[in-house]
Amino acid sequence: MHSITPLHERFTEVVTANGDAFNAIVEITLNTAEQMFALNMNTVRSYKASATVSNGGSFFEQLTAQSGSAARSLELASDYLRNASSICIKSQAEIGQINVDRANELAQSFGSLLDTMARSGPTGSAEVVEQIKSALSSATEAYERVIRTSSEFAERSLAAAEEVVPPVGAAAGSTEKKVARKAA
Repeated sequence: MHSITPLHERFTEVVTANGDAFNAIVEITLNTAEQMFALNMNTVRSYKASATVSNGGSFFEQLTAQSGSAARSLELASDYLRNASSICIKSQAEIGQINVDRANELAQSFGSLLDTMARSGPTGSAEVVEQIKSALSSATEAYERVIRTSSEFAERSLAAAEEVVPPVGAAAGSTEKKVARKAA
């Protein structure tokens, strides 16, 4: 009966830590949902505020008003996509970090359990345990690199998108100015 107690304690520790990690992920998810809801509401308000209805005037005046509205819509859409991507990337990075931390904790716990087994196991157990621990360490490091690389890739992609968006808005603004000149 005495040998089961340490395993039971370790199992309880693992379950508690998994529950804590799950709670942290749920909290991140709820925060992300709140941020996305706020972003959606602000975007709808911005679209509503920038909507223009032309009641008359010459063809060129109407065309100028419509092109200005289209340029503003493009600007609002690009801002929305940039902000939504930023929110998602940050949330993914936070969840990825929780997963990395949890994987490290589990690897350490498993390594400790293997050490205990090696001390009480048959001759040669220590070498097998060291090989398993080495493989476990390599797998954990690889997992950390994958998470880190995917986070860096997402951040670089967002930065590249932010560099492209201003020229799109500027191009839309120059089209609006050309139409205004033709109207004059």
